[in-house]
Amino acid sequence: MKQTGVVRKIDELGRIVLPKEIRRNLGIKDGESLEIFVDEKGIYLQKFSKIYDLKELGNNICQDIKDIMNINLIITDRDKIVSAFNEQLIGDKITNELENLMVNREYYQSKFVEKKLEKLKEGYFIIKPIIVSTDCMGMVIMYKDIEFLDWEKKFVDFICQFFIKTIEI
Repeated sequence: MKQTGVVRKIDELGRIVLPKEIRRNLGIKDGESLEIFVDEKGIYLQKFSKIYDLKELGNNICQDIKDIMNINLIITDRDKIVSAFNEQLIGDKITNELENLMVNREYYQSKFVEKKLEKLKEGYFIIKPIIVSTDCMGMVIMYKDIEFLDWEKKFVDFICQFFIKTIEI
């Protein structure tokens, strides 16, 4: 474990302040949740992602949809790809462009061939944020070599709703 050399006192309510530089380096934004782990050696903090907790389910869904319907599906949390039709994509950080779509809660459909993710060749994309209550938890990204059919556009909505309902439970 890396030492930072930073010491903080706990206030009367049991709170500590995480230094801004550490939050920036770890990509922890204001208002994000942290998960707390404890063992005999210490207390550990980790960014919390409800989508990440569903990664196994997401991987199964992405693979089944690829095998049965030949649709390439990617599921992200707020920082990285959590589930994907291609295992090599899992764990990749999302691009600034995708992060902006998420922050602005924008539905996006490419009208022409373009590149949105580092490891993918050019293609067509549909990107829809997964919004639970008022929080954007991640995105569903559909990727194809050819233009989308109308039913495929609706299918992205279905997958988003599935994850929203699953998270709300």
